[in-house]
Amino acid sequence: MYRNAEEPVRLVMVGFGNRARTYADYLRRVSPNSAGGPAARVVAVVEPNVFRLRAALETFSLPSGAGFDTWERFLEATSPTGPARLSEIQAAIVTTPDHLHYGIAMSALRERGYHLLLEKPIAQSYRQCLDIAEAARQRGLIVGICHPLRYHPFFVRFRELARDESRVGRIVAISYAENIGLGRMTHAFVRGLWRNRTASNTLLVSKCCHDVDYLVWLTGSSAVSVRTAGGLSLFRPERAPGASAGAQRCLDCPMERECPYSAVELYLRQRKWLRHFDLPPGFGDGDIRRVLRDSIYGRCVYRVGDNDVWDHQSVQIALANGADVALEVNGVTAVEGRRIHVMGSKGELWGDEHTIRFRYYPTAGMQTGDREQEWHFPALADAPGHAGADYALVEDFLNGVRAVLSGRGGWPLCDIRHSMEAYRIAFLETDNQRITNG
Repeated sequence: MYRNAEEPVRLVMVGFGNRARTYADYLRRVSPNSAGGPAARVVAVVEPNVFRLRAALETFSLPSGAGFDTWERFLEATSPTGPARLSEIQAAIVTTPDHLHYGIAMSALRERGYHLLLEKPIAQSYRQCLDIAEAARQRGLIVGICHPLRYHPFFVRFRELARDESRVGRIVAISYAENIGLGRMTHAFVRGLWRNRTASNTLLVSKCCHDVDYLVWLTGSSAVSVRTAGGLSLFRPERAPGASAGAQRCLDCPMERECPYSAVELYLRQRKWLRHFDLPPGFGDGDIRRVLRDSIYGRCVYRVGDNDVWDHQSVQIALANGADVALEVNGVTAVEGRRIHVMGSKGELWGDEHTIRFRYYPTAGMQTGDREQEWHFPALADAPGHAGADYALVEDFLNGVRAVLSGRGGWPLCDIRHSMEAYRIAFLETDNQRITNG
């Protein structure tokens, strides 16, 4: 029973991978024993990986009995006759692989009545998204969605400026590019967890569901048609260079040093993305080499075997308000980051995550110096957690849960009810859709 607004929300963490560890950084700061105040207390963790489960229990100073290797074992322990600390859980943070979202979310809502913070993407189909939203509505529960762009200082400011009709006027068109970058592309969408559509989702849903959500939030409109084209053009067996001599792994490849997609270069020499691996404390080159020798992350990008996620995609979205959006998802590019250009009836706005530039269309009565403005965000370049957005979305969720539990009402900025249009678009469920090169 929730007695007052000062009482911490009791949470279960379902999954303890990279995203969960980011949220854990925030939760440690707002634990009852921290200076952040009594916002939340993690009382249980579900994680099948024994190393990650142990790390989670240590992170939250929990006994071994608070850890579970499956959701089903957790459900058994949280029955009405289970331990008091578990039977009083009020919310769950779900950061499992995509294919597990739906089952866990529906069970948590229907069987336990938990409020949920659900990692993006919501599920693997628009139908599943609708089911989760309806289950939450029936029980009056919050399902917050981890879409950090709604909380990112740069994108919040860009939206404010884009919606300022005294500057931009009526939005006519938007050009938006999500440049994934070679390192992220090969790590996540060629070798990694999101390489296969059956186990995860399409490139658009996996990588850009929160970009589509941001565009819906920015324009305040819905889609009347979606057209998309793209494909898996590069990371295929027949594209492998002959000089690779059929090598299955980068460690064995004679042209490894000449390959821009080398796992040896990415992980061993540059030491990137290592947080995603279960490496021992004080790890060295030998530990990384074992990962490259034994896991999918050491495979040649042309010979992974089961990767079918596209490496590039173009999406044309026609909005009900008359504006058009062109979204480009670029996986094969050295450039990383988002680029956005809003063209309005009075002026246009550009942004690249670090700088926003605005320019009025010139008129006879306008002074030259009044035509252009710039806003800079230098402090965001190295700020952790998507410039604090990851922490803000957890805080917003917890505030919403505490408000509902105390009878005051209130919903987070990115509740599932606010996100459904983005997933209708991302899953291409509009009335007039067209897919090519699928």
